[in-house]
Amino acid sequence: MHLANAHPAGSDGVITEGASPDSSNDGVGFKSILLRALDEAYNRRQGDNEALRILIHSYVCVQFNALLDLAATGYTYSSAWAGPPQGFTTWGQMAALDVLVAAIHAA
Repeated sequence: MHLANAHPAGSDGVITEGASPDSSNDGVGFKSILLRALDEAYNRRQGDNEALRILIHSYVCVQFNALLDLAATGYTYSSAWAGPPQGFTTWGQMAALDVLVAAIHAA
């Protein structure tokens, strides 16, 4: 299997884990870990690999915009970043933190 074909995202690039946002699941946590790792790579490659930083910046922006435009109700974030917004869940808020922090660093 080619890694590019295994990415859990829709055609718009937004990460989807295929599980119900009504229950906490590993997919929600893993996509947060992915964003946290990309944020770390972005910060460590400063002045070293600008092409990689541009790709990471673009990917983080897609997730950030999806979170705000498709998965947010005010200051409450759904764990399903492709939307629609759900009611408050702790796992939705926790997953959103890594996207928000990565977006701040990529700004």
